[in-house]
Amino acid sequence: MTRLDLIVAAALVCATAPGIARAQAPATLNLMPVPSSVALRNGSINIDSTFRVAVVHGDDARLMDAVERMIPRLEYRTGIAMSHVIAHDSSGATLVIDCDGPGEPVQGIDEDESYTLTGGNGSLTLHAATTVGVIRGLETVLQLVDGDAQHYFIPNVSITDTPRFKWRGLLVDVSRHFEPVSEIERTLDGMSAVKLNVLHWHLSDDQGIRVESKRYPKLQGVGSDSLFYTQAQIREVVAYARDRGIRVVPEFDMPGHSSAWFVGYPQYASGPGPYAIGRRWTGYAGVFDPTRETVYKFIDRFIGEMSALFPDAYWHIGGDEVNATQWKQSARIQKFMTAHHLADHAALQAYFNQRLSRILTKHHKHMIGWDEILHPDLPRTTVVQSWRGTQYLGQAVSQGFSGILSTPYYLDAMKSSEQMYLADPLAGDSTLTPDQVARVLGGEACMWSELIAPESIESRIWPRLAAIAERFWSPRSVSDVGDMYRRLAIQDVRLEQLGLGQESHTDRFLRRIMNGPDVAPLADLLAFAEPVTLGQRVHGGPTTQMTPLVQVVDAAQPDPPNRWRIQQLVADVIASPRTNVAAHDTLAKWFSDWRDLAPRVHDAGNRSPLAQGAIPAADALARVGTIGLAALEARKSGMPLSQAWADSAKVILTAADKPQGLLHLVVVPAVRPLLMQ
Repeated sequence: MTRLDLIVAAALVCATAPGIARAQAPATLNLMPVPSSVALRNGSINIDSTFRVAVVHGDDARLMDAVERMIPRLEYRTGIAMSHVIAHDSSGATLVIDCDGPGEPVQGIDEDESYTLTGGNGSLTLHAATTVGVIRGLETVLQLVDGDAQHYFIPNVSITDTPRFKWRGLLVDVSRHFEPVSEIERTLDGMSAVKLNVLHWHLSDDQGIRVESKRYPKLQGVGSDSLFYTQAQIREVVAYARDRGIRVVPEFDMPGHSSAWFVGYPQYASGPGPYAIGRRWTGYAGVFDPTRETVYKFIDRFIGEMSALFPDAYWHIGGDEVNATQWKQSARIQKFMTAHHLADHAALQAYFNQRLSRILTKHHKHMIGWDEILHPDLPRTTVVQSWRGTQYLGQAVSQGFSGILSTPYYLDAMKSSEQMYLADPLAGDSTLTPDQVARVLGGEACMWSELIAPESIESRIWPRLAAIAERFWSPRSVSDVGDMYRRLAIQDVRLEQLGLGQESHTDRFLRRIMNGPDVAPLADLLAFAEPVTLGQRVHGGPTTQMTPLVQVVDAAQPDPPNRWRIQQLVADVIASPRTNVAAHDTLAKWFSDWRDLAPRVHDAGNRSPLAQGAIPAADALARVGTIGLAALEARKSGMPLSQAWADSAKVILTAADKPQGLLHLVVVPAVRPLLMQ
């Protein structure tokens, strides 16, 4: 199925979906995220070679750079050569930009990102209070571009837009598997396109320290496998992000997840070592020693050096999953706990965090940590990031802390766009007070890298992140899943135009697996299968930092579009089993193809050992197809199959819904309702 097929299919699905809420964009627009308020007016603005941009107020360097990036993207979209000269007089301009000012010297959490767009009389006016607001508005302008047989145009609109949450982030872990600067910058391009504003850069863990320190050169010298960012590269990425209205918040994990620190500097650990870079994903005992003043001097000097590279006001300390083994085994540390009336190891970690908080305050940083740091003795300027459950967000804001939600948005959990889209940082049944609600800063999606590499990261982030970004930006009432998938298919194409490779990912990997172009059997399977979760894969077969990530599971993409499409087709057949011929015929073709796919996948496995990983899923899909065909015909004829058959089919479907090797079939929940009782 081609990308165009998927876009058309998604549009057909949307046509049968429930009505769109008032806050939703008009059906003729394909905006993502949906603005706060959108109204279509009569007429449109023609796009041709006379297209001109004028900046009448606010022509700071960052704004001008944003406009200069926008014009080539518009040319690429339309195939029309345009003037790159930016005027300062609105006369004759097609797009007029009016900005009140540049905004904060260092973009902060309270930066005004709002903007308005007003079209009429052949031109479009973009007004914003800050340059960041202009950057957000320019993305909407590009999304408004439409066309017919004769020309490209922008519809006359009236848009007033502002984000729902002020913190809209993506965590990228570069410790488990390193990502080059080019990948980080492409990710930032995609984030800007969907109006995210925080890159949470996870730069240290047991598996590596990824930043050059000139004060402590052994950190990267022996703790990184020579895979780290120079200080010049860090500055480049931070500047690149700022140009796109994105803050960069570093994370340096402590006191746990810290083995890589101690490869070069074991004197700061709680146990004698020796230490080595972690190759597995769990089980490391190395933790900072909270009882030694030399540890805090080391951390102070390190943060002082890094603060010059990361100007953002927030600094993430990690703080999760602290292994207390070394603390328990050290008589000296136990004596320290007794002397300082620290009842348990949670209290010892809180003591460490208090000291760390004072160091960060000295360097003008606010502390962020995972929800294990939540403790009443921490200053209320601390931000608590919830990952273990939504209840920790409620606990944090109820105790006076600010909070960020990540629990529902773990990309390596292989949740569908639908699941993450419907997970709101502020649930509709929330009992939080208005003051507590105000302390919910927003949310972050998390891309942990145990099982991703530079070749696969884009396929794991996109396009699902665009759906999450809409949840963080748009009004709560924007929640129509069918319309989300319709627009997500279009947004996916736009992201691809930025150079992101999620759409070519599966074909590239399969060509490698098959060592040639004959990838159709595996591609046909992966149209209906996705990777298992991180936990399922770790338990399904040992992987380490050194394991090549080149299996069929690495070629699969999360939430393939056919998962949503088959749900809608089955719903149509159940609603009208005898009259909905198109849906019936499509399902019958799919089920027949599934039944016949297994021999083709087995043949691929005979030609490539790596392709063997697809066989369990292909066999299970064949069984599901056989059941689907029988159930579909029974429903069409109105003659139910026997109870014994139905009971047997349910057992087969339950088994098929479990991991098949390292793949998970996404179609089983949709097939189940076809069984007639």
